[in-house]
Formats: sequence, C-alpha cells, structure tokens
Amino acid sequence: MLHGGDIYSVFEKDPGARENLVDFSANISPLGMPEPVRRAVIDGLDHALHYPDPQSRALKDGICRFFEETYGVTLSRGMIVCGNGAADVIYRLVLAKRPRRALLCAPTFAEYEEALKLSGTCLDFYRCPKASLEVEGDILDQIVSDIDMMFLCNPNNPTGLLTDPDLVGRIIEKTRTEGVFLVVDECFLDFCKAEQTHSVIPLLSQNKHILVLKSFTKMYGMAGIRLGYGLCRDDELICRMHQCGQAWPVSTAATDAGMAALKLTEHTGQVKDYVANEREYLFEALSRLNIHFLKSQVNYILFRMPGPADFYDQMAKRGFLVRRCANYHGLDETYYRMAVNKHKDNTGFINALQDIIREVSV
Repeated sequence: MLHGGDIYSVFEKDPGARENLVDFSANISPLGMPEPVRRAVIDGLDHALHYPDPQSRALKDGICRFFEETYGVTLSRGMIVCGNGAADVIYRLVLAKRPRRALLCAPTFAEYEEALKLSGTCLDFYRCPKASLEVEGDILDQIVSDIDMMFLCNPNNPTGLLTDPDLVGRIIEKTRTEGVFLVVDECFLDFCKAEQTHSVIPLLSQNKHILVLKSFTKMYGMAGIRLGYGLCRDDELICRMHQCGQAWPVSTAATDAGMAALKLTEHTGQVKDYVANEREYLFEALSRLNIHFLKSQVNYILFRMPGPADFYDQMAKRGFLVRRCANYHGLDETYYRMAVNKHKDNTGFINALQDIIREVSV
C-alpha cells in the first residue's frame, strides 16, 4: 500500500538524502511537535516499564474534557475507542461489524478499502465528478438498504475539499433511513477554521449509526507515535471494537503525548493560522506557474503535473518528496499531493517547480 511519508524507501536508495530531503508527501503540521508533547513523551519514559492501560481510561477522560470545553459536547468513556492511529480504529471497526457491502467515495483515503477487503466486503464507489472532485448530491442515490457501511472523509484526502454541511446532513438522514452505518473521517478537520461548523460530533447523541474518526497524528506532529480514536454512541459496538485487536493498542508514550496535546488549544489556533497563510502563498505561486490545483481547505494541496513523466524523481533530486496519487481511484499519474509546509520549504518547493517547468519548456 502506497502512503505519504515513506522517507525510508528514499533513504534506503540514497542514504545521503537524509541531509537535505524535505518531506511534502505527509500531511503533518508544519509547526511540528509542540514542546509540551515532546516533554510529556520524555518524562513518561520513567514509567514505560509498566504495561499501558488497555482501556486508555485517563486518555478517554481527557478526550471527554476536551470536547466538553471546546464543543460543549458531553461524551463518555463508553463512546470512545482509542487505537494505534486512526487506521487501527478503521480496521477494528470493519472487523467488529463485518459489513457485506460498503460505499466509498473515489478518490479518498485508501485504507478504508484495504480494511474492507480484509473482511471480504463488496465495494461500491461514488465517483466524484472529474471537473470538481467534490462529493455532490447524487451520492444520495447510492445510499440504499443494500449498503451496510459508508465512509465519508471530510475534509477528503487527497483533495482537501469539504463536503457541503447541508449535504452531510442529508447523508446522515439517508443513511439512518436506509440502515447504513456511517463513518465520518474528521482527521484533517482540525486544520479548518470552520471546524465546528462542519463536524458531526455534536450530532452523535442523536445518531447511533455514526462513528467519527479523529487523530492526533497530524495536528500535533506525532506521526511516529501513532494515536487515533473513534467516537460513537453505540457502546456495544465500541466494546466489540476493543476486542478486535491487540490488548494494548495505545502505548504509554502515546498516552502521555495525547494527554499533553489535548491541553494545547492555543497551539491548534496557531497551526490553523499558519497553514491558512502558507496555503494562500502556495495557491498564488501555483497559479503563476499555470499549474492546475484544487483549492484545499486544509494542510495539503492536490495538483496536476502532466509532465515530465519523471516529475517525482526530479523533485526528489532537488530535495523534495511529493506524494504520487495515481493509486487513488479516479486519479492518474499526473496527480500529486503536497503538504503545506514551513515558508522556507514552501518557497524552495516552488523554486524547484519553476526549474522543472523551465527545463521542460526549453
């Protein structure tokens, strides 16, 4: 399975790349890991000789406090399942429910499909219109009683686009009416300034058929630590998900990092502002270069580069790793995704693009 952030394959081929490679293929906060999170991980090593809590009780209590304070939403431990990243939660969910048939958008995060294939689930695809790559109203036609589970990535990966809130509401109603379990992946919603306008977490108390995916990985720069969670009012499902995996899904280091991260509301605001400013800079620069791109609302941008065919390698030679997107349904080898990074690195990325375009046009 191809994912972003595979710096290791590059380093294996070229050990010298460690010195100057900038990773634009993984969608991690450009501000990196906050110091309180880093310190919590280091300090937590003192009790790492003990097994972690298999129920992640302290972490769940912290998640409950966070949503009470920021969203005004009341959650309970029984509504939360924690895992070794959001991907772990996806696999636990699929194994717990064993859906016969599932509906996925195309393009979208590939790990949904991988988990569903593992359980032998038949897949239906809603293919986003090529002109916009947005989820539109005709998706409702595919939400029928034969479908057991649907995944909606909002904002979508790799497009960075948000689904209209009114349409999300109609999707929730249609899935409830048709008996379809709805998974809403909000892992990148943390980067949106209108986060609470688009989140369905406040609707969980009235909708037992929804599970929301969340992740610490992106906002807090802790991809290597691995921590994600799912929220759902169906406590029996949450219990089954706990049973569908190893007994200790969250390490002590991940627990300590997560507990520290949940207190950093000021940090998340700083990240949102930084990403918004740098994203606008990249939009303007890509426009000047006549490169087609989608107006993402998060910390990554999907763009097209019809030539040269070795664009990925050309960027790597210049010290920039991009995400090839040909493995996404509905996209081809001309599509790439770039993270919104630090300004110095974003400037270098644009300069590298200019060099390649200049060479091609000669």
